[in-house]
Amino acid sequence: MELKTFSDIEAALAAYIPAVKELTGKTISLERMYPLMVAVGNPEKKLKVIHIAGTSGKTSTTYYIASLLVEAGKKVGLTISPHIDSVAERVQINLKPISENDFAESLTEFLALIETANINPTYFELLVAFMYWYFAKNEVDYAVVETGLGGLLDGTNVADRADKLCVITDIGYDHMQILGPTLPEIAAQKAGIIHANNHALMLNQSNEITNVFKNWCAKVGAKIEVLEQNALDVPGFTELPQFQQRNWQLAYEAYKFLQNRDSLEVLNNEQLTQSMLVQVPGRMDEVVIGGKKIIMDGAHNGQKMQAFVSSFQKKYPSQKVSVLLGLKADKQFSEVLPLLLPITSTLIVTKFTSAQDIPSVGIDPSLLAMEATKAGFENVIAELDCSLAYKQLLGCTDNTLIITGSFYLISQLRHENKELQGA
Repeated sequence: MELKTFSDIEAALAAYIPAVKELTGKTISLERMYPLMVAVGNPEKKLKVIHIAGTSGKTSTTYYIASLLVEAGKKVGLTISPHIDSVAERVQINLKPISENDFAESLTEFLALIETANINPTYFELLVAFMYWYFAKNEVDYAVVETGLGGLLDGTNVADRADKLCVITDIGYDHMQILGPTLPEIAAQKAGIIHANNHALMLNQSNEITNVFKNWCAKVGAKIEVLEQNALDVPGFTELPQFQQRNWQLAYEAYKFLQNRDSLEVLNNEQLTQSMLVQVPGRMDEVVIGGKKIIMDGAHNGQKMQAFVSSFQKKYPSQKVSVLLGLKADKQFSEVLPLLLPITSTLIVTKFTSAQDIPSVGIDPSLLAMEATKAGFENVIAELDCSLAYKQLLGCTDNTLIITGSFYLISQLRHENKELQGA
């Protein structure tokens, strides 16, 4: 099978999407990953990996670490999930998704390798293996890898070299049906990316979370540094949204560790400021359409929504705007809705049909609208078709508009409305 376009690529990858509506705890395993990695030559063993796990801030921290390393002149592989505009976001070199032609040729070669091995990976597992294989083949200096779900049993966790640097972002409630109902249980899953002799970094969190990581590191023979958040004297730092200040500082701490360990250059203020300018797709992502500013942010749980709303209020004090919201069926909308209330004039709720690693089901808009009314929203519109909901949002009189909730909603809308990509 020869692939030529992203349409060909998506069609080939679709065969690997598991035929289940939701993952269960029994489905998450590394058992399929190990023979898959053997079949493609164990590329993860050839890479210097920076591995990022957490609930909030993972993707932003991943981008910031990669950006700092690029500023240092290194060749950097970067992978995130889910992707927003293109599957190529999962295989980036120096912050740029690889080209359609390169992706197609490389995936064709990769699929030929695994077809003879009688392995049937999921969509996510296949892309993880492909990412490691591509990065090793192209001899990146560092692979900056965001976990997909959890950590301990996440497909990316086949990377277990002693020199792996583990970066832990803020832990909160998410994917509780899989990771567990309590913060210590969730933290234990995230801590699983840390292997023997690894070094781990995290900013200070609550004792019940921090102690899980300290105990895990003591158990496996790893070292962890728990750092305090500070106001850094770096040009541009205070201009970042508040939650991004925390993410950038953590990324900078990771860079300084690598700088000391691997003799990387000391970055000057101009380089540090430049690293902050990387745009993370779907995070405080702004475009102007028809004279209206649209802000897109995948704030799909209470912790992320609190961070988004706080940043919005700092930039637009005392302002209420129209909001388009869609959430996955497993999300705790009772936490998300009250947080949106102070900044919302009109709430439009909708559903999405996008799916990547697993089929995703959106909350029925009528249910979401009913709960929003109970939460105190006065102007609520339910629209099943997200494209029609988007048109209704554009028709609102506010000059600033918000699209938030699931990344799958943002991804589907940007796919169907290219102007949202800023193109």
